[in-house]
Amino acid sequence: GVLKQAMFSVFMSDSDDEVSEITFGKVKDDHLASELFWVDIARDSGYWEVQVDDMHINGAPQSLCAGCYAAVDTGTSELAGPSAVIDELARRLNVLEDCSNLDSLPTLGFEIAGRVLNLEPRDYIDQANGNCQVSLMALDVPPPKGPLFVLGIPFLQKFVTVYDNDKRRVGFGVARHAGQSADRAKTLLLDVGGVHRHASTGAVAAAGGAAAAAIAGAAAAAVDGGAAVAGGSGGQLRRALASLLKRVWT
Repeated sequence: GVLKQAMFSVFMSDSDDEVSEITFGKVKDDHLASELFWVDIARDSGYWEVQVDDMHINGAPQSLCAGCYAAVDTGTSELAGPSAVIDELARRLNVLEDCSNLDSLPTLGFEIAGRVLNLEPRDYIDQANGNCQVSLMALDVPPPKGPLFVLGIPFLQKFVTVYDNDKRRVGFGVARHAGQSADRAKTLLLDVGGVHRHASTGAVAAAGGAAAAAIAGAAAAAVDGGAAVAGGSGGQLRRALASLLKRVWT
């Protein structure tokens, strides 16, 4: 078959009640709890990188890491960023080791193209044996390739991501998860202005050519113009996704 559009999207489960899924040729609206918005690829690094304009805590801009880049990476199990930024974020988040303030911790957001994509405390905290700590990993990539964030599995469980090779852009939308309320979903994606608001869910022009062929080859099948590959949220699916993302981009 022929894919309707030269793209694929990734939905990552966050519980045993769901399965992760890659969809080729289209975006599945039933995985989305918000509209989809598009961000141009920031540079030709070989990865799907976007510009990060700032970090936000509970919706307030922090003036941290202006001019940073972020690589959207399904092959990374954590969130990573410049050590100086990570250390300062840990200080400002003020996570107490005994977990006594766990219920009052703020959201942590990435400002990208006029939107803030928020993570909840459970996404950036490691909690074990009654101890809590910020789970952001230090990663110092020198200029010109850095400073760089890597948005791994905790981010991808919060947001559906769509990879459009023809138009060199990435789409983001809040992921719809089992038991998630509409009010909670609204807190995860905030509009703070900008000129990058392009499309509602699924409103993408049809594309073809070499990118479609590359995606079709990687997918190996298309059903009624769109194919889906479902699987667990474990390492095998993440490795397959990482390989696909790199292969289609290059």
